[in-house]
Amino acid sequence: MTGPMSQIILATVEDGVLKPDREIGLTPGTKVRLTMELCDDAVVQAGLACDELDHLCDESPIDARGTKLTRDELHVRR
Repeated sequence: MTGPMSQIILATVEDGVLKPDREIGLTPGTKVRLTMELCDDAVVQAGLACDELDHLCDESPIDARGTKLTRDELHVRR
């Protein structure tokens, strides 16, 4: 298996077949165990928003190698 051991995947039923809403990273023939629950529109929208945020974070990672401020620099006293 190439992906994580446990994933939450949104899927749509089309012609009696579950179609994942995004790439799931499994090779053909991989067996999985499914636990299903119906999603209302808010759950679907939240999942799509999380997927988009993950995509944006992958696309533009935060560079944490910049200058580290000291405590005094972080807490300017006037």
